[in-house]
Amino acid sequence: MNGFLSRLLHHRTGAKIIAFSAAGFFSISVSAQQLPSYSWQQIHDLFLRSNPTLRAQEQSIISNKAAEGTAAARPNPTLQNDTTSATIGIYQEFEIGGKRAARIRSARLATQISQADSEDARRTLTLRLRQAFVSALQSKSDLQFARDNLTNYQRIVELNREMLQAGEIARADFLRIQLQTLQFETDLDDASLELKTAKATLRGLLGSANLPEDFDVNGDLKAEPFDTDLADLRKLALQSRPDLKSAETGRQKAAADVRVARANRWPDPTIGTSFLRTGNEMPGPPWFEPFYPKGSTSNAMGVGLASIQIPLFNRNQGEIARTRSEQLRADFLAQAAQNQVIQDVDSAYSEFVSARNRLGLYEKTYLGAAKESLDIEDFSFHKGAASVLDFLDAERTYRATQLAYHQQVAAYMNSLAQLESAIGLDVGP
Repeated sequence: MNGFLSRLLHHRTGAKIIAFSAAGFFSISVSAQQLPSYSWQQIHDLFLRSNPTLRAQEQSIISNKAAEGTAAARPNPTLQNDTTSATIGIYQEFEIGGKRAARIRSARLATQISQADSEDARRTLTLRLRQAFVSALQSKSDLQFARDNLTNYQRIVELNREMLQAGEIARADFLRIQLQTLQFETDLDDASLELKTAKATLRGLLGSANLPEDFDVNGDLKAEPFDTDLADLRKLALQSRPDLKSAETGRQKAAADVRVARANRWPDPTIGTSFLRTGNEMPGPPWFEPFYPKGSTSNAMGVGLASIQIPLFNRNQGEIARTRSEQLRADFLAQAAQNQVIQDVDSAYSEFVSARNRLGLYEKTYLGAAKESLDIEDFSFHKGAASVLDFLDAERTYRATQLAYHQQVAAYMNSLAQLESAIGLDVGP
């Protein structure tokens, strides 16, 4: 492959065609106009700071943290005053039955759920970000490859046009060569569109204010080895997937909510103390007496139970039944989440193994075969033993094989990212 990357144009007197070079797939040249360039790490860091979905999830955590404080708050004391008898009293409601402890646990579990949900949002969005970045790298390399191919082939067309005018080739052969230009132009347009689409996806995930209208990406398209047993991947996923952690925590919170409902069966007593003073309390005219009566003075102070409901009819039966139903629902959702994790890992692993096997076929067989076929046709043509169509067909096969291999490397990288995301690992190069 490497020997063919820099093949120069050849010309032989009396030849029917001018051979041309195929640009290297993995060489990414810098354009004349320098654009802001971003690596995967830079894109990822910007994403973590600016993605609105992740920031919304962070606010959900803060909100639930605040709810913990609300759950831990005790009832406020009550101050009572009666001006007709100069009465003042302070009363306090006392929660019984473990209400406060159960409420606090439920609130803390809600915070843990929001934290797991935030991690899961980051997991799924990071996968999308990684796939968009790989697509941008692939499209950039495809674009450079298509641009180089088109430039070289246009030179071929012009050289063969001169040979046609000199009578060295037939017009039918020249037309076949000229019509081949359409495929190179189509490849260039397709690669340009794919690159624009990948960049638009990146800007959508990071926010248009965080990336310029046009920018460059830098990185390597390469197949990193990954070889782990499926059974081990399943175990790791069951330990690491944040959505499964959220479902398991939801099960615990549902049980805590049942305890809150049961604790609320017991009415809370209100206990307090009061001071009473009656009699000649304030001086004033007779008409003032209805508000401050005059008479003998007496003082009294008492402590006692101000009020308590009798749980005769309402023992919170409805809420207890509802929370029990929610507990069963949370159990089923946790089981479903576990099944989904296993399914995701199995599907991603199958796709990854398929991509790895296809990549191995290209590297072990098809790349070498396509190059050898092209070299044979190139040699045969220059020796006069092969036709123009034979050479063009071998060149098209070589170019298609290189392009397919290049796409397969990107497919391998994406399938590996999908597998890492399914396991719950950090997705990255």
